[in-house]
Amino acid sequence: MKKLSNFFYNRANGYLVLGFLALQFTFSGVILPYFQKQFDPELNRGLMDLSFGFTPEKGYSIIESYGEAGREVYFFVESCVDILYPIAYTIAFILLVSFLFKKNGWNQKLGMLNILPIFRMLFDVLENFGIIQMLRAFPIKVDFWATFASNSGMIKWSFAAITVLMALSGLIGWGIKALRNK
Repeated sequence: MKKLSNFFYNRANGYLVLGFLALQFTFSGVILPYFQKQFDPELNRGLMDLSFGFTPEKGYSIIESYGEAGREVYFFVESCVDILYPIAYTIAFILLVSFLFKKNGWNQKLGMLNILPIFRMLFDVLENFGIIQMLRAFPIKVDFWATFASNSGMIKWSFAAITVLMALSGLIGWGIKALRNK
């Protein structure tokens, strides 16, 4: 893990960070909304992926509301597109945190915290796996997979919050450092 952490510290630069953040924003602002409109045209049925937990009843209600064609699109998104997206945002946030930690001189003190976003990706993939199993079993309702997906999603969002806090701390620290050096 130390080698992976150092790999990102050594490569983190402004251009790479901006490039991967642009890729992440392309997924979240263009690609995923495009597909969501295919199975939720009014964007009002909800997404299990964006929930901080859901009951099996709520999850299956959402899946049922998509209809057969919508479920096919959602299955494709969960099994293909939403596997690429976690890779993109994980690299983006690892690079961002690595870049900011280096700018603040924190990389030695905080060491491998820069690769913490990997855990968000891991639990996002587990959440997707649970949702895929729900979709595959439908119309049979397997509460185990709904609970598995929900719990994985809650852990994913917890790691997302930690990652955002690390990035904000790095930005604030960099800003304070810049003000002190004026």
